[in-house]
Amino acid sequence: MGGKRKTGQRRSGNPFVRDGAGVTVPRQAVEPGIALLGDGRVDVNLSTGASLPGVKFDFENGFSREREREVRDGWGYSIELPAVLDLLDLLQDGRADPSQARELLLRAARELYIPFEAYLLEDQDDLKARCQQDPHNCPLCQEHRRVFERELDTADSLWARYSKPEKHPFIAGSRGLHEVGCSVVRREMPQAYARPAGDTYIDQLRRYAHSGDLRNGYSPLDHSRDYPSWRAMTASEARVWTAERTGPKGGRAYKTCSRCAPTP
Repeated sequence: MGGKRKTGQRRSGNPFVRDGAGVTVPRQAVEPGIALLGDGRVDVNLSTGASLPGVKFDFENGFSREREREVRDGWGYSIELPAVLDLLDLLQDGRADPSQARELLLRAARELYIPFEAYLLEDQDDLKARCQQDPHNCPLCQEHRRVFERELDTADSLWARYSKPEKHPFIAGSRGLHEVGCSVVRREMPQAYARPAGDTYIDQLRRYAHSGDLRNGYSPLDHSRDYPSWRAMTASEARVWTAERTGPKGGRAYKTCSRCAPTP
């Protein structure tokens, strides 16, 4: 068995070594900034060439009120003590600028703000007001954008089918099966629809992301007459739809509209 690795000895594949003071430094110069590594670990690279690799951050809500501040400014975050001690060594030896170190640690906290879901502890009205001022950096909008896009894709598809009644003469909604031209359908479906873009997109995303319905498992698009929510069907699709909802004893788990009396 080999002996202990000496201080400063290089390990194959490791881009960092420890100097004589025991502080981790890069083998080659690195660009100042931070890099998220996942699982709350962050590389902190200083302009002096010194670096703190793989610094472990955590977030919890059981933290001291004596230093309360905005969550996005670090309140609720913790950082591993060895990294703090290494940073103090760098500051004491003049290999780290205090203001830059502070700025990089705050940047790390803000980069971890969404992965840690730290915004869930923020006042929701404060988040909404902040979103009005800077919608492009809203954590809730960033979190829900991908799902919002998927729901818009679904709305586009529903509208495309609804817009071709000659091919899709039937439609299923919350009240059962209808003919696509039924007056009940016209009340439930939008008179016109276009995928939101530009400022309208930002406004609709904001309304979607900041809706309390999402936290309760509902989509705001389902409750808006601005978006299609019923699926138009061909005659064969309507027959399959009714068959899937007809029980073995002849019972039905759906209704047909009494106004249009659809017969697929």
